[in-house]
Amino acid sequence: MVLKRIFRKKGDAEQELTVEDLITLERYDEAAERLRARVKAVKQDLHAHLKLAEVYLALREVTKALDEYVFVADSYADDGFFDKAIALLGKAAKVAPGDDTLPRRIERYRRLKRLEHRRRLAIEGLRSNRSTVAQSAGNSALEVELLWNKIAKSHLVEELSGEQLKKLFSVMEMRRIIEGQTVAKAGSPERMMLLVVNGVIDASCELNGQRTTVRSFSTGDVIGESALLEGKPWPADYEVVESGTVFRLSRSGFEQAMVGNEDPRGFISTLRQQQNDRDVAASLQRLKSGG
Repeated sequence: MVLKRIFRKKGDAEQELTVEDLITLERYDEAAERLRARVKAVKQDLHAHLKLAEVYLALREVTKALDEYVFVADSYADDGFFDKAIALLGKAAKVAPGDDTLPRRIERYRRLKRLEHRRRLAIEGLRSNRSTVAQSAGNSALEVELLWNKIAKSHLVEELSGEQLKKLFSVMEMRRIIEGQTVAKAGSPERMMLLVVNGVIDASCELNGQRTTVRSFSTGDVIGESALLEGKPWPADYEVVESGTVFRLSRSGFEQAMVGNEDPRGFISTLRQQQNDRDVAASLQRLKSGG
């Protein structure tokens, strides 16, 4: 059938050549025109975009070919097919070895792939957490996703492995916090750590008869790491100034998270990474000394 279309004689009934026919005949300009019209009509026709990239390469229009490869790779990544996106850009990088934007984009896809892996395991942990399920009953799947979206950029998510996140979020207790609530008092020996999901918590103290705010904490911030890990008293009063949600890690929860932990030292280092307790204590010391 293909041969009949290509080698038809004059006078034969007109049969339109396909894009593949045009490519076989090396009529690349016509093939490119046909493919451009196709992707204009159906932008997400990824097969047509890939075919157009090949045609551009045949025409030695490398920049245009790279644009098509990147469009398709981004579409793959948006749908969660990171391996396909990485493989396609690897192919594009061989065509344009001097283009330094492609390795950066590949690394970005790799980070997104790792994040997706963490997301899946963290959500498994959240869904197995009784406090999470109890407080989001009736719509738990949606709320768990919303919780993840709020904490996805926290340093805990960026630094911990998927398995560590799964274990951690399975033992942290989800709690609602209400404006005006005191979550910890200065000098309290309570051994716990809080991850702020949303809302705002102020660390403050009485200074010269006035309430002075030392630091404010919001989404992604960790407080109480010194209290939990080192048994130090809380350095200030921590009061909710905007209602929201926190995850509370108790001493027993921490011990559970450490059982079978693949990297216990790294896990502890990540929990204390922000050093917010130390910063609050240092700020208080400066304020009290008039510095």
